Amino acid sequence: MKYAVIGNPIDHSLSPAMHNANFKASNVDSTYEAINIPEEQFHLIKEIINEKHINGFNVTIPHKENIIPYLDEIDSQSETVGAVNTVKIIDDKWIGYNTDGIGYVTGLKQVYPDLANAYVLILGAGGASKGIANELTKYVQPKLTVANRTMSRFENWNLDINKISLAEAETALDEFDIIINTTPVGMKDNMEVPINLDNLSEQTLVSDIVYVPFKTPILAEAEAKGNPIHNGLDMFVYQGAESYKIWTEKMPNIEVMKETVLNRL
Repeated sequence: MKYAVIGNPIDHSLSPAMHNANFKASNVDSTYEAINIPEEQFHLIKEIINEKHINGFNVTIPHKENIIPYLDEIDSQSETVGAVNTVKIIDDKWIGYNTDGIGYVTGLKQVYPDLANAYVLILGAGGASKGIANELTKYVQPKLTVANRTMSRFENWNLDINKISLAEAETALDEFDIIINTTPVGMKDNMEVPINLDNLSEQTLVSDIVYVPFKTPILAEAEAKGNPIHNGLDMFVYQGAESYKIWTEKMPNIEVMKETVLNRL
């Protein structure tokens, strides 16, 4: 079987190394490659995938929303989030799924087992935030709070959450057990922190969905204050594991997947 990840750019992706290591460890005769598809060529997606005889693929930036019109069916998570990151092909039928939310929450439960009683603040109101919030509502009893700079981003949100501004979040920071950064602030060469941490409670877990850099500015600042921190490595590994389960209906070797990504980093 042949699998892939599509995106633009895609050279940096660790998905091929992670999935191919899992195939080898699981004695599965399959391959996984990265396919770069510029946005201006995306209308050729069906031809590109069919020519390569791909059986399933992951979707990353900037195509998670672009792919939806080309799918025959999407799962409820994808419908809520408005984005797809995994496609399974059965008898020429393309079915879309979103495993980002479940991937993140699975990882979070490893470091914060008492998730049910946690007061959670999510920073950012983009697609990743919505996927994580949708999944967290299945586990967390107190109502989730999501903060964003512009409140207009919440217009297409149908989830039962508290919606506040970043300024409001800063003043109430000590009320939360977990703070999750889903904004792009702190990625790559951006050394900013999305929110002032002066009011941070010392027990609060600070999490970021990014894993490159391994320790984003918000995580570095929280750690310097003595807070527990959690990066996006688990989300990446577990969303990949969920994709593998969707394609093969088998359990992946998560230890090998995680070890492979850590070695590459």
